[in-house]
Amino acid sequence: MRNQAETRIIERTQRVPRPTIQSSPTVPLQIRNAKSEGVATKSFSLSDLEVLPILTKPIIEDEPTINTQALASLMVDATRNFSGNIDGWQFSTADSMDDLILRCASCLKDRAKINHIEVLQEDSDLRLILKRHIGNRSTIYCIPLRPIMPLRWKNRTLFDILLSFIKSLPYTGMFQTNESRIDWLWEYLFEEEAYHKKNGSVFSNANSVKFFDRYQKLFDAYELQDWKSLLLKYLPRKPLHKQIKELLLKADTIDFQTPFRIGTRDAYESMFEHWESFLIVDDSDSEFTRSYIEMLNECSNEHDIISAYAFTTIEKGNIQPFEEGLSYNLNQLEEFLTDLNELLRQL
Repeated sequence: MRNQAETRIIERTQRVPRPTIQSSPTVPLQIRNAKSEGVATKSFSLSDLEVLPILTKPIIEDEPTINTQALASLMVDATRNFSGNIDGWQFSTADSMDDLILRCASCLKDRAKINHIEVLQEDSDLRLILKRHIGNRSTIYCIPLRPIMPLRWKNRTLFDILLSFIKSLPYTGMFQTNESRIDWLWEYLFEEEAYHKKNGSVFSNANSVKFFDRYQKLFDAYELQDWKSLLLKYLPRKPLHKQIKELLLKADTIDFQTPFRIGTRDAYESMFEHWESFLIVDDSDSEFTRSYIEMLNECSNEHDIISAYAFTTIEKGNIQPFEEGLSYNLNQLEEFLTDLNELLRQL
């Protein structure tokens, strides 16, 4: 873990919410026009354009290396594909490539419901990222491990089913210390524990640290089993265990990869992805969880990490359609995890 002396004390905020059933909403956004630095891929935005009257001055003054003709060609391809025939458009001799780009952007916004267009350049290659707003996501879905661990001795079959299922999920877990955000949180928590031990004071947030010490090696060394086969053979007696089996039998109808196919308005500004709002934790109300939520709250005060967008990529000769049913799949996933979390709380 890296050494950052300035991160030992985190400024606590009273606005950090507590989970109720399975999750926590982040604080309201204070949207600013922040810019990312140090990103290898250059990007700029064509969103919220005022195109009436059509501007004649260059729209890309800070990117002189952009091939305007290539950009205009991509915009025309995207407009034809998502907005219909544009062959009837009329231009005057005074119109420039910038006018064509702006008109395409306006058409995509009005006809195709495109809310944001990113233009990316890597070397001499251009591509567009077209984004449609599909809703707001202010919830962190926490999947707790603490209720499952005692089953190792009480009900080994159910333990294997649940732990194998959760470990097979594609989301970030509290034991993934190679992930920078998780590494940073553990660095703070362990340094806080050391500080209190040194000063003889009470460390009130020790539960997450103790959980890590006790179960990190067990979780990492645990070999995944075929939880579906175990589930089919499992004959639970308790009503709660029967409910867990019934819910897990529906897992094949859930697309757990959906969060990886939605994005923020501008990933280069927020440096956050929506799949990071699905997290495997010790407990939904632990210090580790609260610190993670606080970190996202602080990020949400600077950038729009709540708005969720469907997106597609436009390259020369390669236009991908928007995914159908994305919002529905996301809702199904969130409902499934809500139900699972509620059942796990009752173990």
